[in-house]
Amino acid sequence: MDIKQFQYGINLQAEACQVIDRYALQVSEEQYLAFKQQFLSDQTTFYEAIKQQSGYRQFLLYFFVRLAVDAYEEYKLREIADSVYWDTFSDIAIWCRTCERNFGESGINEYGWLKEHVQLRLFKLGRLQFQPIALDSSIAAEDRVLPEGQLVLNVHIPEGEPLDEQRVEQSFEQARAFFRGIPPIFVCRSWLLDPKLTHILKPESNIIAFQKQFHIYACDDSIRQAEERIFNQLQDDPSLYSEQTSLQRSAKAYLLDGHKLGCGSGIKM
Repeated sequence: MDIKQFQYGINLQAEACQVIDRYALQVSEEQYLAFKQQFLSDQTTFYEAIKQQSGYRQFLLYFFVRLAVDAYEEYKLREIADSVYWDTFSDIAIWCRTCERNFGESGINEYGWLKEHVQLRLFKLGRLQFQPIALDSSIAAEDRVLPEGQLVLNVHIPEGEPLDEQRVEQSFEQARAFFRGIPPIFVCRSWLLDPKLTHILKPESNIIAFQKQFHIYACDDSIRQAEERIFNQLQDDPSLYSEQTSLQRSAKAYLLDGHKLGCGSGIKM
């Protein structure tokens, strides 16, 4: 695996490839290995130092691509299918496009998230991403209490594809087979699990079908993830939100009526 193969494999946009190619000429192998060692030993210090540089988001795009290329060898050692590798690291292209949209440059701003991918702590299996974690507090749901420290599979929903009900179910089946030895207990914290979405979406919506996969045990209205995802920005005045899609129109009307959209927490066993 090399950088060119990787860029092609995740369908990285041309401008982003140019950024990576430029850094590949500027950063020596010794410098890259030093950055990698610092990243692995103390990520907080690493990020603090990198963010002092001009154009650090572009450097992080190059850096995470290099780390992803390096991760391929470990995928092969663990006999993980190439399809899982490409699906998992397609997130780099997604977050690069998000950076372009939010900051006007091809780069990576979600560096705290992509560290999970390159350290093989998160995998995309079909439509969904899964991350083994230990619960940091107990959860009471469905007449059962899961204790703090219980090993579960944290579910994430990457953007860019329809949340098709059949593909979602296939992802859960893949996760049960992939994570052998880990109990098939799935947890998810997302704006997609806010029960109030039933007020702005049709009953046959894929999002509502996804909600029904989970027992939703908590909701936090202080987290404005729904607005951020629906409108690609946050506004203090909801009248400033765009109305380009039916979801945006429904959500905007709901917010203008004085309601809030939050973030739900759910469990699937």
